[in-house]
Amino acid sequence: MFTLIYASIHVLHWAPFNVPPSAAFLYNLGIENRAYSLLLHFGYGILWSFVLVYTFEDDLSMGKALLLALILWFFMMIVYSPLIGWGLFGNGFAHHLPNQHPIYLRSAVSYMFVTLLVHLVYGLVLGFLNRRFQTTV
Repeated sequence: MFTLIYASIHVLHWAPFNVPPSAAFLYNLGIENRAYSLLLHFGYGILWSFVLVYTFEDDLSMGKALLLALILWFFMMIVYSPLIGWGLFGNGFAHHLPNQHPIYLRSAVSYMFVTLLVHLVYGLVLGFLNRRFQTTV
């Protein structure tokens, strides 16, 4: 997920935000360290992978991993996004900030679409890797 977000921001220039959500969250806390945002992002992703495996153990499926990804996206939209300053489903006031501001958000629709897409990729990868790991152990 982080690689997709980073590429969409700095390489493709089609992300609706200037920094990954983890970096925007830390920015609001007064922490502007990219290493910390990377640790937060990967720690969060690993935590939810453990939760998925622990919850479903032998009954883990791609569908359950995708469902978790959708739940995490919804959580992001109603809890994490307002904490960042982007508002519910990206409908805050961040689009009124200058274009170069770290927590500037271009549009709510593109924000919802991009983050949903990235979360679905996360669910697919999570489901595939965890199922594959379980069958080899």
